[in-house]
Amino acid sequence: MIVFHEVWGLVEHTEDVCKRVGKLGFAATAPNLYKDHSELLTPSNIQKAMEGLWELSLEERRDKEKVARALDKKRIGREAREAAAIIYEPTFRDRMLEDAVAAVEWAHSKFGNVSTLGFCLGGGLSLKCATKSQRLKSAISFYGLPPAAEDVPKISVPILDIHANQDEIINEAVPAWVGTMLEGGKDLTLKTYPRTRHGFFNDTREEVYDRNAANEAWDITRWFLERTLGRHRAD
Repeated sequence: MIVFHEVWGLVEHTEDVCKRVGKLGFAATAPNLYKDHSELLTPSNIQKAMEGLWELSLEERRDKEKVARALDKKRIGREAREAAAIIYEPTFRDRMLEDAVAAVEWAHSKFGNVSTLGFCLGGGLSLKCATKSQRLKSAISFYGLPPAAEDVPKISVPILDIHANQDEIINEAVPAWVGTMLEGGKDLTLKTYPRTRHGFFNDTREEVYDRNAANEAWDITRWFLERTLGRHRAD
C-alpha cells in the first residue's frame, strides 16, 4: 500500500494510517511529497494559506493574481504566501505526480501487488496514479479531486472513491467523473457520507472529524483491499 498524505504534509495522521493498514496485514509506505520544501510547507503555513484561499475555487487558486488578492484581503504573512505559491504551482503538482508514480513502481518491484490510498491532495494523486501506472491492482481516494474526463479511459483497475457531502469545491467535479466512469464500464465504488466535511477521516482535526463516518469508511476500505489485493493476516 502506498499512502499519499493530505495537503498538510507527512504528519502524524499519515503515520497512523500506515499503522492501520499494517494491522490489516498489508505493508504500507508513505512518501514525503513535500521533501524538497519541508521547511516551508509546514502544517502551520499551509493552514494559514488555506484560510486565505478557502473562498476560491480550485481553478481560481491557480490564478496568481486572484490568489494574491485573496491573501492580501486576509492579511496572510510571507511564509504562508510562499507556501500557497508552491502548492498551486503546476510544475510542483506535476513533480508530485511523478514522485507518486515512482513510489508505485518501487513498491511493485518489492511486493508485486500494489494499491494506492490517498486523502485530500493525496486522494487526487491516488486516482491519477491509476491513469499513469500499469502496476496498480486498485486505487482508493478519500475526498480527492477526480482525474479529467479524458484520462478516465486509461483506468483499468477498481476504484474506491469516498467523499464528504459538505465539500463543495471537490464535489463539483464528482458527477461528471462518475458519469464518465460508468459510461466507460469502469469498476467504481462510490460512497458519500451525509453531514460530513472535507477531512472527516482525520481524527487529529476535531473541527471536521466524524467518528462514525470514519469507522464505516475504514470498514469499506478493508473490504475493498481484501477484494482487490486478497485477504491477509497480520502477524
